Amino acid sequence: MSGVNITHSPYACIACRNSKRRCDKTYPRCTLCTQPGRYGISDPNISDILASRFLDPDFFYHLQLETPKVDIAIPKMVADYVGTIVDIQNLSNTYFDSIHTWMPILSKKQFSSNLPNYLTHRKSELCLLVICMKLSSSLTTTAKTVLYRTAKQFYFEMESSGILSVTVLQAGVLIAIYELGHAIYPAAFLSVGQCARYAAALEIEKSITSQILDKLPWNEVEEQRRVWWSIIILDRYLNLCNPGRHLITPDPSPDSYLPADDQEWDTGSSRPENSLTIGSSSGSYMGRFARFAQTAHLLSQALYTVAKEPDTETTQLRRTLMALVNLSFMEGTMRQWAFCSQMAVCFR
Repeated sequence: MSGVNITHSPYACIACRNSKRRCDKTYPRCTLCTQPGRYGISDPNISDILASRFLDPDFFYHLQLETPKVDIAIPKMVADYVGTIVDIQNLSNTYFDSIHTWMPILSKKQFSSNLPNYLTHRKSELCLLVICMKLSSSLTTTAKTVLYRTAKQFYFEMESSGILSVTVLQAGVLIAIYELGHAIYPAAFLSVGQCARYAAALEIEKSITSQILDKLPWNEVEEQRRVWWSIIILDRYLNLCNPGRHLITPDPSPDSYLPADDQEWDTGSSRPENSLTIGSSSGSYMGRFARFAQTAHLLSQALYTVAKEPDTETTQLRRTLMALVNLSFMEGTMRQWAFCSQMAVCFR
């Protein structure tokens, strides 16, 4: 049989099986998967491209290659939870009025403006993000609900397909927030670690060490910066009861950039020249999420002191924490914050 070209497979491809469509079993890619904008998950060429993007990103970008858009079938249960575009808009309003107020990793303006494009070209990523928005903002006394299991299973399917996108990462962060809020351990700890690894694959950690404006538009830099800070915050918060446990994310430096003002971020009016760093004056005007990030940085120092140097003089650290508490109290009163996340962490 050597030298014979195999043109057909005895089995339908994975993409056709997932989509429940008729496959002509052409090898290595069926006719439907060769159509523009469609990629079979089992396609070895796509797997090679995804692998090269991960193993040698510099070479990947040098050749000006693009990460292929993998077509993932959306399970019926996920589609039912997501609903229509009107349902998505109503759900997003609930999300932005709750979780977003203290962990703003999504932009209201960008989410609304990108919705039509996502429904056309990145529907699976949108559905994953929406179901995780629904999960994180849901009120339930039962932790491991059907919604939780459905969202997590779909996240695993998206991740295992090789998709690398900020949208999928944001969905993972929202799952971790839900698990943390409902005391689903050790799943919450493992999910944060998973998000950190996924972010590292996307090289998102660079967003706080340099503004990388020569590579990405400013709004994308800020989006990545916020997602990375959310992972840093969750990582440190999870270690409050066990300071000696190894942190998954590295400690930011005084030169690390903080998130932009939250209102400017939501309206799309933030500018790179207004970026502040951890080392900026405490009297500088900052958004609530930037203060939260500052608190996470101080929490790193507190965890290290308790775990590694318990006999060290902590007067200065205590003074810094109390100064942040007092400043946050004044800012919260002036801006009428209903909840001050950084004060909660300081007192914790």
